[in-house]
This record gives sequence, C-alpha cells and structure tokens, in this order.
Amino acid sequence: MSAASNESASEATASPGPIIHPKRIRWGGIIFFKVEETVFEAPRYRFAKHSEVFETMFHLPAGSDGTAEGQDEEHPILLEGYKAVHFNSLLKVLYPTPEDFISGTLQLEKEEWIGVLNLSTRWSMKKIREHAISELSKASLNPMEKIVLGRDHKVAKWFREGLTELVSENPIRPLAELKAQLGAEMACSLLWIRDQTQTILEPGLTLTGLSLGMIGCYYCQAGMFQTGSNCVSCSRTIAVDDCSAICMFGGSCDMYIHAENPATGPATATVCINLQSLMCRGCSKCAFSLENRTCPSCSRAIGYRAFKLRLGKSVIKNSSASQKILEEFGEEIARYESWDE
Repeated sequence: MSAASNESASEATASPGPIIHPKRIRWGGIIFFKVEETVFEAPRYRFAKHSEVFETMFHLPAGSDGTAEGQDEEHPILLEGYKAVHFNSLLKVLYPTPEDFISGTLQLEKEEWIGVLNLSTRWSMKKIREHAISELSKASLNPMEKIVLGRDHKVAKWFREGLTELVSENPIRPLAELKAQLGAEMACSLLWIRDQTQTILEPGLTLTGLSLGMIGCYYCQAGMFQTGSNCVSCSRTIAVDDCSAICMFGGSCDMYIHAENPATGPATATVCINLQSLMCRGCSKCAFSLENRTCPSCSRAIGYRAFKLRLGKSVIKNSSASQKILEEFGEEIARYESWDE
C-alpha cells in the first residue's frame, strides 16, 4: 500500500465525518377548527402540549362513518361560544412568526391579550395564561377594568386592586356607570364600603395636628405652602412646619383611608377640605382667604374642597377599605387565588 493510501486510511479512521441517522420529526399533523364563521388551520402539537382539554379531544374516537373531527376543512372541530378574533390572537402566541423571534418581542394589542387570557383560562393553558396576565399588567388598567377582567378571568390580584382603588377614587364614578359595568349588587357593596371608610368631620369637632406643609393641591397634589404664611385675621406668623398653629373646625371634611401597602408605605388618610375652615389657634378665626389664591405649581384657582392633606396613622379612626373589601369579597378573592396555585 502506498504512503498516500496509508495517509488516506488514517484520516478516514480518525475523522469518519457526520453519521446521519434517519429520524422522523413529528409535528402532530394539521388540525382544523371552526370558530364563528372562520375555519382555522394549524399544527396540532402545541394545542395538545399546553392544554389537557385538547389532548383529550384529539384522542376521541372517530365517528360512525370513520371520519375524525378536525382532519380536514370539511370536518373541522366546532368551537361554539368562542370568538374568532380571540382564537386568532391565541394562534399568534402558540405559533409566533420568524419576525417575532428576530425582534425578540411578540407585539399584541391590549384587546388581543385579553382574548388570549380568555381562551387560556377556559382551556387551562396555565403558562400562556400567566404570560397574558403579565403582559396585561404592563398596560394601564383602570380600576373598573381590573375588577371586570379579574372577575371574568379569575385574576385575584386585579380584582382586589380594582376594588381598593375604586372605593378610594375621588370623586366617585356615577352610580349608573357602576351599575352598568359591575351590576347593582356590587355597586351597592362598594358604595357601602366607601361610606364606611369615609369620615365626615361633624360641626363642633376639631381636627388638630395639621401643618401648612401637609397641604397639597387637589388637582396636581403639589405642596401649596413652601414657606410660612400670616393669619388673615390676626396677622400671626404661621410656620410651614408648625403643627400647633392651625386646626380645622367642623364642617366640610371628607376623609379617605389608604391601607398600609408595601409599595406605598404606612397607612395614610387623604382629607379634602375647604381652606376657609382652617382656623388660627392664636385668634380662633379663619386663617386664610381664597381671594386671588392659586396653586403655585399648576396655577389652578383654589375653591371649595381644593386641598388634600396626607395624614399619618395616628389620625385614622376608621378601619381601612382593604379590610372591608376582604370582609365583603374575601371568599370570591380566595376562589380566584386558587387558579394560580
């Protein structure tokens, strides 16, 4: 054998090259669905992978004529009671496009994610449901949306947050809107909770421990007093941090309780007041005038109920709204929490 032949044999032994083994990659075949008036054609494998509902459905025996539902366009699986637009949104999540992979993001609109959440909840697609909740949590959901979506799709976090935010809104939404979106029973319950966690300062009672630095604009919530001021009645100087110079005497005071929250801090109360109800402790007369008074930050004219006070835990007398919500809706919240266990 020549040297060249020996060299070739040696190379062949050391580097045999890739060995290709025949393999069949199973995608599970194509399945046909009909939702409303639209027929959808898609690979079946991810439906079975993410949902026991479909895994069971795909193993049902064929009919008496030997035809299995979903095997062709003439015999699709009928999904009654669902929306075609929601099903199309789910397909975008189950089978993202190459562009989605390249960009690293799956761009769906808010309503599309709601459709994905709806179907993934109804068909027990846990991972897809969790992702839809995560994406929708990044959107700006108002309190009413949190309540409705939380109740419809068993999302305890949204449901509880929406209830708490709604009873703390000022001003409260019109009764007709509450009844139309939440139903008369829930609307009445929320108005009752709001009433129980709102304090009206009765005539003859005094709220003390206030300072000018605690007063903020009703509209932009910026501080109204950056420096001290003089009483309009006796000209006494009132320092911005003096908690003994002024008090609020009777009349117009609506107090809204904010429960202790890890994100926002200790429990507080927001008190909407009339500036003219603040009394000077030196002369026991009105300390301020509304004449030509505007917010130094947003320039809004100041009128009745134009200020907010953020008061500490020591002045909070009522139980928090969160506690009342748990008393009224605790069982329902617990049921929704069980969906994410």
